[in-house]
Amino acid sequence: IEADPDHANNLGNYALLLKNVRGDYDRAEEMYKRAIEADPDHANNLGNYALLLETVRGDYDRAEEMYKRAIEADPDHANNLGNYALLLETVRGDYDRAEEMYKRAIEADPDHANNLGNYALLLETVRRDYDRAEEMYKRAIEADPDHAYSLRKYAHFLQYVRHNYDRAEEMYRRFIEADHGK
Repeated sequence: IEADPDHANNLGNYALLLKNVRGDYDRAEEMYKRAIEADPDHANNLGNYALLLETVRGDYDRAEEMYKRAIEADPDHANNLGNYALLLETVRGDYDRAEEMYKRAIEADPDHANNLGNYALLLETVRRDYDRAEEMYKRAIEADPDHAYSLRKYAHFLQYVRHNYDRAEEMYRRFIEADHGK
């Protein structure tokens, strides 16, 4: 950063380190602002800053604004689309727009386990479309066989929706191994 104080990628990476490793949210936010000033269309920085605003600051309006800017900068950025979908679903309760964003995210990256698992959960709990939910859970686990979140949610689905206790037990065992084996 000293060598090139306006290098958006370096500023964004440093902000990510400050947030995720150091827990220094104020400095992370300062770095994100500098990074976005250096490159207002840097989709990763916009999306990561949106995530900080959402999860750390609880500033959902500014987070949504940043997600929209990030998606405008890169309409096929699966992480940003999925994170925005999750905000729309869990914070805004706008299930139709959330589903639209999940579909776009999965189209952008068909093997993104987080987005597949989150969409499966929306299909299960909101839409009550159990067949499509199961399809998404299976796709998430196929995309990442050790994705603990998807394994746990699919195990729960198998237990409480499908009443397939043997298969649920298998998924719970895989979840425990994936979650604790690393």
